[in-house]
Amino acid sequence: MITIDGMIEESCRKFAKKTAVRHKAAGRWQNTSYRQLWLTTSQVAAGLQAWGIQAGDRIALLGGNSPCWIASYLGILHAGGIVVPVDKELKNAEMRHVLADCQARLVLSEPPYLDIISEIAEDLPDLKMVVLFDGPSAPSAEMPAQEKLRALSNEWRRLAARFAIPMEEMQSLDVMEQELEQMLRSEPAPEAVNRRHDTLNGQTLPKGCGLRRFDEFLVLEPPRGATHQPSDTAVLLYTSGTTGRSKGAMLSHRNIVSNIQNAIPLLGADHTMHTLSFLPINHVFEQVAGTLAPLSLGGTVSIAESLKKISQNLIEEQPTYFMGVPALYRLLLGRIMKNVSENPVARTLFALPLTRPLITAKVRKKLGGNITFISGGAALDPEIARGMETLGFTLYQGYGITETSPIISFECPGWKNPGSVGRPIPGVEVRIDTPNEEGVGEILVRGENVMQGYYRRPEATAEAIKDGWYHTGDLGRLDDEGLLYICGRLKNLIVTPNGKNVYPEEVENELLKSPLIAEVMVYGHRIDATSEEVHAQIFPDQDALDAYAEAESMPPLDQAAVEALLREEVLRAGRGLADYKRVKRFTLRDDEFPKTTTRKIKRFVVEADIAATP
Repeated sequence: MITIDGMIEESCRKFAKKTAVRHKAAGRWQNTSYRQLWLTTSQVAAGLQAWGIQAGDRIALLGGNSPCWIASYLGILHAGGIVVPVDKELKNAEMRHVLADCQARLVLSEPPYLDIISEIAEDLPDLKMVVLFDGPSAPSAEMPAQEKLRALSNEWRRLAARFAIPMEEMQSLDVMEQELEQMLRSEPAPEAVNRRHDTLNGQTLPKGCGLRRFDEFLVLEPPRGATHQPSDTAVLLYTSGTTGRSKGAMLSHRNIVSNIQNAIPLLGADHTMHTLSFLPINHVFEQVAGTLAPLSLGGTVSIAESLKKISQNLIEEQPTYFMGVPALYRLLLGRIMKNVSENPVARTLFALPLTRPLITAKVRKKLGGNITFISGGAALDPEIARGMETLGFTLYQGYGITETSPIISFECPGWKNPGSVGRPIPGVEVRIDTPNEEGVGEILVRGENVMQGYYRRPEATAEAIKDGWYHTGDLGRLDDEGLLYICGRLKNLIVTPNGKNVYPEEVENELLKSPLIAEVMVYGHRIDATSEEVHAQIFPDQDALDAYAEAESMPPLDQAAVEALLREEVLRAGRGLADYKRVKRFTLRDDEFPKTTTRKIKRFVVEADIAATP
């Protein structure tokens, strides 16, 4: 078993000339080769060592998906540190909690987040340095001399490839290129000087906490040899916090590497693997499956620009895999079917099985051709899976959580059934604890992928891991073929007055089939000491309501009309459910639900609001 950085270093040596990462800057796709990726990784590691990093120091990463983020992640590991990927959407109190709890000594951040760091830094006694990336992706507008240097670099790389010059003999040229580029960047254009001066000196950090630019922090000399082991902690990932204050899950190099090595063969992926990175890279799903996995194979990671440009980026980059969450696939399918339904010819052709392929072929071509979609992060509604398959897409659902590095099971050819999340991957055991008459119980997991524990939380660790089995808190069942089905969260389970169990997620999926409902959360409203009623909060789709009113030649709908219309939708959804699962009462929301980075509703926030409402 090797370390994460050791695994990627092997790829960088084997595929030195190949593109590792692509991102868009100034409207053009830019390439980062494996050689360039490892060169920056080494410079980050050397910079950390020169600064004084100690083995096991927690170094936080704060920013969006970018080549700098990836190289910094690998550089921290290569220097023997522990990476703490931080959600850039966190508010001050949440950010303070994460950085204080992990005792971060240094933060690598994009400039926009310096304000929040400055505001909370007084409460972070362990923080000694903040390093600012040059921009959201990479150094931005280049000066003419830098452009000439880049052209010269590209030309000698082309000649090196043509005459098969060994990588070892090119290292000195690589170093000289980096030295020249750093010299040029030390004398930027006047407007760049002013901008960077304001960014660096316009903030106040506590005494003893330094502030430096990324390019100044890098060290060109090779870093000292790595001494960390596969059993060492590699990443400290703070759970998304759907049920309360987040805890730091300690994942070792072995946890993550074993998960990648056990999962990849099931997909049949190789060096041609090409992903479009869209989900936040601080989340374990994108970090491991969408980034580290393809890089471990010599594949390519293209970084999407935004949600609005997903379709455009899919067309431009033609990835072979795309990692998404159920909310994204629901949105994607909804948009596709809306476009089809609004075109009379397309609607007619799609309705006929004989001519449907004419439409589905156009849809697939528009979204990038032969692509495999993978869903994770939450349970996928089987109707969404069937809808995507009707369009001719390959969509596999996986199951995993932060504490299991993350993959527990996923569908693949031969291991697929609507509603299931496939079989557990090799090296991972799954057991259903105290199953009921339907075979449903808590999902327990054991294997090399299970976390080391929660950072500085021995009691929480002991509660979560018992006799080597991690208690997921998820309810599920295994069928006769070993396929796993997720039923819901143990804490969300609703027990009705007649003792029946209701899984909120099942009811939510039925309600979300209504085009008038944008978001919904089903919960148990306690009516006595032991039982609950099924209630729901609904956030209506205002665009759909407006379209309905226009189609029916009605004036804009008032509150009473919206409630009446949605009552019919709730009753219609209830007809597809057993009586005891039907929503007894619902309320409407004026705004979206608070969510995690993977678009899961923060139930504890909503439930606290409900409890506080008279």
